[in-house]
Amino acid sequence: MKLKTKQQLDNFLGKALVAIHLPIVKLLGKLLHINHKLKNPPREILIIKMLGFGSLLLSTDGLLALKKKYPNAKLTLIGTSGIEEGARLLSLFDHFLIIDDSSFFKLLKSSFKVVFYCLSNRNKWCFDFEVYSRLTTLFALYTFSKNRFGFEFEKVNFRNYLNTHNTYFNHFVPTEENYNAMVQMAGAEVNEQYVLLQSSSLPNDKNCIVINNTCSTLSLQRKLDDDQLLNLIEELIKNGHEKMVLLGAPNDQAMNQNLIEQLPKETQSKVENWAGKYSFEAMIKQQAMHAKAIITIDSAPLHIAARLNFPMVAIWGPTQSQTLAPLWLRERKNYAEINHHVHCSPCVHHTKELPCKGNNFCIKEISTQEIIQALNRILDERLS
Repeated sequence: MKLKTKQQLDNFLGKALVAIHLPIVKLLGKLLHINHKLKNPPREILIIKMLGFGSLLLSTDGLLALKKKYPNAKLTLIGTSGIEEGARLLSLFDHFLIIDDSSFFKLLKSSFKVVFYCLSNRNKWCFDFEVYSRLTTLFALYTFSKNRFGFEFEKVNFRNYLNTHNTYFNHFVPTEENYNAMVQMAGAEVNEQYVLLQSSSLPNDKNCIVINNTCSTLSLQRKLDDDQLLNLIEELIKNGHEKMVLLGAPNDQAMNQNLIEQLPKETQSKVENWAGKYSFEAMIKQQAMHAKAIITIDSAPLHIAARLNFPMVAIWGPTQSQTLAPLWLRERKNYAEINHHVHCSPCVHHTKELPCKGNNFCIKEISTQEIIQALNRILDERLS
């Protein structure tokens, strides 16, 4: 199913189901008087995260803290196939329950399978890492977990009655702090940073500039346009950078190739298209081995590069780094961000219809020279 279809399903079906379940849950709560104290550790911890590998990466410090607090509990991810490959790479989860959202029928069928699995396993806790979804809140209810943790704020106030433990989702702090606050409510202390790959065995003679201009369909307005990318690649080569790499998923392969073919013939050989060339894990390892810096918009590769400690130029427009980039990343000397801080930003996640009607001038007005200057700064910092 397309993202818009999923959002409509969550909105209309979710609202109806929440209205039906609220009085039932309230009544059962009064009748059963279940003890939801956290005295006894769980045998299994369920994590619901359907979309967004980048945001899953933001939760890794919290997930690591949960594993250390409850070492005997199996950590299980409930998510879609789109997040599975990246989640397996993290080596934090012991088990995966995959929801097939390719069609409504398959969504129902795979969801029932997960519910039956949950019925056969007792002493579970469930953490719903989705921020806005109504259906995942109900899904958490049907895991029949003794304790159910989720985010609460005005738009999802119903969670105060459907979950047993809610954390206020603060839109004005870095997102990772909200994930950390949720696991801290469960007794886990977040005091260690998750590392994606150990850097001690990585080479120092890295030779390519990685460019990421891919993101989910949730907000394509985060992307640079083709002219910006073409100008950027040509200027990078003029500035002495001999090798460029374009990142992407397999479905970005044709788009990247079309862009490369628009470059002058003598330039095309200096640009590699990694979209679809490597598996997810292999692509990350290739970056770790060869990338001396990354230029990226706000999407999952930004958060991957952050965990790899790459020199990074991050480009922000309809989303803002103050809430979506960890503070420890923004304080690094090898990090630079370009953000024009236009009046209507951030707009994604906050309004149904973008104020610019899709004409993302917050990105379009960013110049090639700004990006080059930022890149030179962080590369000079790396050498100093």
